[in-house]
Order: sequence, then structure tokens, then C-alpha cells
Amino acid sequence: MAMGMAMAMETESEGRSKEGGSMSTTRREFLQATAAVGGALGLGMLACARAEERQVPRAERPLRILILGGTGISGPHLIHYARARGHEVTIFNRGRREPTVHQELIARTERLIGDRDDDIEALRGREWDVVIDNSASIPSWVRQTTELLKDSVDVYLFVSSLSVHADNSKIGITEDDPVATIDDPTIEEVTGETYGALKALCEQETRNAFPDGAIVVRPHLIVGPSDYSDRWTYWPVRIDRGGEVMAPGEPTDPTQYIDARDLAEFEIHLLEQRALGTYSAVGPLSPLSMAELLYGIRAVVSNEISFTWVNADFLDEHEVRPWGHMTAWIPPREGMEGFSAFDNSRAVAAGLKYRPLAVTAKDTIDWWKTLPEDRRADPQAGLPAEREVEVLAAWHAREGGSR
Repeated sequence: MAMGMAMAMETESEGRSKEGGSMSTTRREFLQATAAVGGALGLGMLACARAEERQVPRAERPLRILILGGTGISGPHLIHYARARGHEVTIFNRGRREPTVHQELIARTERLIGDRDDDIEALRGREWDVVIDNSASIPSWVRQTTELLKDSVDVYLFVSSLSVHADNSKIGITEDDPVATIDDPTIEEVTGETYGALKALCEQETRNAFPDGAIVVRPHLIVGPSDYSDRWTYWPVRIDRGGEVMAPGEPTDPTQYIDARDLAEFEIHLLEQRALGTYSAVGPLSPLSMAELLYGIRAVVSNEISFTWVNADFLDEHEVRPWGHMTAWIPPREGMEGFSAFDNSRAVAAGLKYRPLAVTAKDTIDWWKTLPEDRRADPQAGLPAEREVEVLAAWHAREGGSR
């Protein structure tokens, strides 16, 4: 259960599980939702991205960058920022997810079509300076691409996950803490139990193939405009709606996340600096509590609003889950005490920078309001409004809401 919650909190890879394999319901729903609603980005985002391309200073040495993936939450931000820095970008994917507002972006990007399962021939005979593997959660995918590309590129950056760690009870987990293992390394079924260990094996495949050119980036929950999973988006949208908001757990419970744009800029920075190694890409810069998160989002809206804190036991009794309903929150107990308290000092020292919470929250709300009405009426995560009313009523009825 703990690993399942951890996986649900993490970034969604831009690939998929091996054919015939199954994945947790939450993960499958997130993947399906991503594909279904990808076309809903607002045109304002594209205009802003073009403006950024004009304003961002150029890199000293342009790179030829291959992105395996490129159309999920972080992919377009990678393309925008890499272009702004003057780099040449090629993307490789199945060509099945093509958000409407990204069509012009994709049209300006060299695009190779293939499949990580059984068709990577489009990569053969080509050379790039660096690779960003943004779509693999199965070791064989990494093994195949690294074997093909190890003599054609200098640096291979694998986007992993903070779910790789074997023990999430420690406060301040670092990149050097042990990773999860799996009894049968040939398993290619991505589930809540295998996800972290498979990601760890993917990391090792990267290091084996590129002993002098491997970068591993482990993000936490990736958030911001174009978060099709709604896992963090729930909170800005809910707070913007106003009224009585049910807040989970204790106000002091920790939370962590990474804005997709900060993640993209950090990855490009690592490649430009050839900063080899492993990095926990998690923010914000300083520890953040759930109260600070929710009240920080509250600061960018103007409405009538109140927060009612409901403890974890009561939420559990009423089947309100941290991984799907009360998003961006995992109770710091039962072996998950450290899952929202990772150490980010190595990444910060390497150049990871963070935009303010207010910027991420406001941009997310603005993006959400550009989506079609039917999409906004069917969020992919978070607690449905009627269910929130029911649970709050039960909370207030229980001895006046005493804890």
C-alpha cells in the first residue's frame, strides 16, 4: 500500500507498461486521462513559451538533444526551454498523444516515430550530444536504447522517481540511501509494488551503459500548467472555488513537489554543465507544511473561504484516500514519514532553482480555466464536491468536530 501511494504521488512517465502487464487502477486512470485531455492546453501557454524563448539567454554551446517521450507534462516544457537556450531538439515517441495546442510546437521539432517495446529503428545511425529518457519505467526499454545509443551520444539523462527508495520512513532521504529491489528482475509488470524497484533497475541500466556519462534525476510530484493528472491541480482549483475546504491531516504535515518548468530547466542545466550523478529533484527550497501550501495558494485568489482540518484516521474511516482524493498529501506515518521530506541539497548545489508557490498556483489556475467545460467538470483526481460536503458534515457532527 505504501509503495502504491508513493507511485501515485510521483510523476507520470510518458511511456506505458509492457503489453500484457497490468498497473494499479490509479496509475492506469492517470495515464488514460493524460491521453484523453492532452489537447486542452490554452493558447496563452504557447504565447508565453515563445516569449520565454526570446528572453532566455543562449547557452555557450548548443547541444543536439534527443528526448525519448516529449508530450507529457514535462516534455513540452523541456522542448520550450531547450529551444530558448539555442539547442537543437529531436523527440522520439509513438506519435499517439498530440495535444492540439502543441501541434505547432511539434511541427517545429524533429519527430521520430517508434515504440520503446519493439521498434527503435528510427534512432539507428543517428548521433546526438545528449539524451533525455523521459518515458521509461521498464529496464528493457532503457537497455535497448542505451545499447543502441551508447556510441552515438555523450550523456544519457534518465528521469527516474523518488519512489526508488527502499525505506521511506527516514526524514531527509538522500541520493545515497538504499533503493528498492525486486526478487525477479525480469518482471516487467508495473504495479504499486514493482514501480520503485523497476525504476531503480532502469537507473542501473543507464549507469552500466554510460559509466562516464550518466545523469539520473529523481523528481517528486510534478505540478503546474499542463498537469493532466490533476493530482496537484486539485488544490488550486478547489481553493479558487472557495467555501469550506476540507484540509487533510495535521496542518504541520509535510508536502513536497516540483514545478514541471523548474524540472525542465534543471535537466537542461545539468546537460549543459555535464553535471554527472544522481539528483533528487524536489522542492520547494525549504520545508513546506500542508498549511503553508494551502494558505500559500489561498493568497493568489480572492473569495470567501475557510479551511477545516480533518485528521488522517477520520479520513481513512470514511475512505478518503491520500493518493487519489487528498492529493499532494501522504500521512507521515506507517513507514511514509520521509516521503514528503526528501533532502534536496545536492540538486540545489547543482543549480536547481524554484519559482514561488504563488506563481505555480496562479499559472495552474489560469491554465485550468482555459480547458473545455466538460474537461473541468470531470477532474482526474481530488475529492468530488458532493463527497467533500458529506465528509465535512460527518466531521462536524462527531462531537462538534473535536479531535
